[in-house]
Amino acid sequence: MKDKGINIKTIHTDKFKTVCIAILIKQPLDKNNVSKNAIFPKLFLMGNKNYKTIRDINIKIESIGAYIYSDILKKGDYQIIEFMIEMPSIENNIEEGFKFLSDIILNPLVEDNAFCKHNVEKSKEVLIESIKSDYNDKKLFAKNRTLELMCEDEPFSIRADGYLEELEKPIDEKELYKHYLEILKTSQIDIMAIGNLKEQELNNLAEKYFVIENRNYIEKNLPFIKKEENKPKFVDENQNITQGKLCMGFRCNIEANTKEFVNLMVANQLFGGFAGSLLFNNIREKESLCYYINSFIFMFKGIVLVQSGVEFDSYENVYKKVLENFEYVKNGQFSDEDMIRAKNSLIKRYLGMLDNNTSCLDYYYTSYLANIDRKIEDMIEQIKKVDKKGIIEAFEKLWFDICYFMKGDKIDR
Repeated sequence: MKDKGINIKTIHTDKFKTVCIAILIKQPLDKNNVSKNAIFPKLFLMGNKNYKTIRDINIKIESIGAYIYSDILKKGDYQIIEFMIEMPSIENNIEEGFKFLSDIILNPLVEDNAFCKHNVEKSKEVLIESIKSDYNDKKLFAKNRTLELMCEDEPFSIRADGYLEELEKPIDEKELYKHYLEILKTSQIDIMAIGNLKEQELNNLAEKYFVIENRNYIEKNLPFIKKEENKPKFVDENQNITQGKLCMGFRCNIEANTKEFVNLMVANQLFGGFAGSLLFNNIREKESLCYYINSFIFMFKGIVLVQSGVEFDSYENVYKKVLENFEYVKNGQFSDEDMIRAKNSLIKRYLGMLDNNTSCLDYYYTSYLANIDRKIEDMIEQIKKVDKKGIIEAFEKLWFDICYFMKGDKIDR
């Protein structure tokens, strides 16, 4: 694309019978804007200038044998507005599908320079119900609350899906439309595809159909936030629950585009990343101290988070055991067989991506955002090369940052 800030990328393969195209609008997480931005994925699939109702949109989708999807993503300190279409890998279908997807984004249903009030209100209702559902999922709530506390001085603490208090207020449809036009004009927009479609072909489609007047791209690349080790935080909160939720957060300053990060991935897998991990075997299987336990990485933030469901009176014991197993990894107290199993489970995950077009597309988009130029096959080879020394060195750079425990209303610790 000639337009600076609109980037075209393809993963060319004939492995799939369909072509999947995503248009992703990147915005820094900003509490003043996230709730407004979160409305757009719902709003635009309710009707637009040329397909005024959901029924009209569905008829068009069916006519080209396509599937359309929209969502809000959170990648590090960014909120991503995503629109995606998947259609059979037939030349005319691909062009028609891309034209339709562009039309959904560039020609929303507007009356007197304002979004359709009825559709805005319906979109808000759907979003509010989704947020309430997330709140009632106490496992998810505990994870989000822990990350919010860990990153309270960082954009990452902001909810990408928006806030109830903002969405329950009246929204001016003219101001919302004005805000959207500003996003279109100034944001980084990435157009990505996977399937039997070459980059030049996608570029030609974008030049023809994805034209934004008066673009004024403003580059907004946020740096990796390096942190200093501080005294761990301990936070207890009460909810109306019968099973406690324990989250323990660890931090480091390892960036995702470094060799060290691959070591960290394997180290985390060994620690709590799969059903044969140390946390799972030592705490859940051998001692039956919890209902579930696992750990995972937030690659843009250098965070390893442990999640567990526990009886209220088992909290202290599980907390101590997690730190004990953390030290096992840090001190190299694991067998070669443990390491091999961890690596194999991680490799299996990446091999699975190769067989799933949307997972594959997400991998390459996430890698692109993290300045990683590494094919999935190359990632697998790097995982194979990780050794015990690399695992130990990665965990030596981690420190224990927070312990969050959600307990029942009448239970004291």
